Amino acid sequence: MQRLLKGVTSQVSQIFPEKPPDRQLFLCPCAAIEELGEKLKPSSKCFGLLLAMDASKIDSKTIGDAADRILAKGLVYLCAWGSDCERVHDAFDESARDINEGLTGDDVIMTASHEDEPLREAVWYFVHGAFPTESFRRQCTDWIIAPVGNHEWEKQIRSMIHHIVFLPPED
Repeated sequence: MQRLLKGVTSQVSQIFPEKPPDRQLFLCPCAAIEELGEKLKPSSKCFGLLLAMDASKIDSKTIGDAADRILAKGLVYLCAWGSDCERVHDAFDESARDINEGLTGDDVIMTASHEDEPLREAVWYFVHGAFPTESFRRQCTDWIIAPVGNHEWEKQIRSMIHHIVFLPPED
């Protein structure tokens, strides 16, 4: 895992009565989803994850097993992007079912998928629009972007991240 930026403030964080903590953005590229659980080393108790991958050729059990390992590390917000990311989203929801049943109030493990959006828009949403539910918000400072099996996506993320963080969204 490589830290890309620290002290990142969401452009939409002013909607909250209490300002959420600044974020640390990390990049965690890996060759396969099976590796991700081991490569993730969050420094905060809870973390958000943008999982960018082509899941169309990965079986559901492999995705579910990875979801179990990643959730055990403190995942509280997942954004899935890429081919068949709706299935990834569903697998994480299924894996989080027992965790969600043990939570109180409005708290849940949040999940979203962005299959029909360009990578840039999914990254913008992850950095600025993704927020965990209230009881997780103060403990969630690590936001990890994990391109899986695609070096081109990793290069694109590296080249766009400063623009996404520091400039207003493009129309």
